[in-house]
Amino acid sequence: MSKRSSLSVSVRRHFVDHFFLSHSQILKGKKVIDIGGKKKGKRGFFDIGHCSSDVTYVNIDRTTDPDIVADATSVPLPESSCDVVILGEVLEHVPDPIVVLKEAHRLLRPGGAVLVTVPFIYPVHADPHDFGRYTEYYWRSAAEKLGFKIEIERQGGFFAILALMVQHFFRAKGISWQPIQNPLVNFFMYLDRRTTAPLFKYWTTGYGIILTK
Repeated sequence: MSKRSSLSVSVRRHFVDHFFLSHSQILKGKKVIDIGGKKKGKRGFFDIGHCSSDVTYVNIDRTTDPDIVADATSVPLPESSCDVVILGEVLEHVPDPIVVLKEAHRLLRPGGAVLVTVPFIYPVHADPHDFGRYTEYYWRSAAEKLGFKIEIERQGGFFAILALMVQHFFRAKGISWQPIQNPLVNFFMYLDRRTTAPLFKYWTTGYGIILTK
């Protein structure tokens, strides 16, 4: 972690970037709508623009230079406008995620996909508001209600959460202490990759979700 990476930004961002990178083939050559995405001031290292040349950014924050300034619940585009909708770390910031997913379903062409990342065990963070954390069972129920097929990936387990807490401990102190922090984070992430105990796997930083229309 000596050079800047997704993991050095945060453990959570590491999993978010990895999810989009590992499923980048879904985006290649497709028409994409990134709801809540940032054209400017991206938090992570994954750039959708490297996979698709046809990306429309929708955001309520004008400083991110969106193509469309609009709420996630009501995007001013016609039905079947795209092949892929991106909802990266967005749904925790809306009062009713199902309304946003319904809008994504409307925007998708048949056979299209929604790529979603959402935190679970993660600090409350205003952007501008933070409304909820939802379990895997909630997302499966929402998918069934809206007519989506669903795949869910848990993003890290018990030890990944410990690594995330280490990062937040040092940030709360306003110091980096990299010679201590980095080895601790790397050690916990190593344990997280190695563990197979179900009890540890039930803990997670969040979910990566693929919804197919």
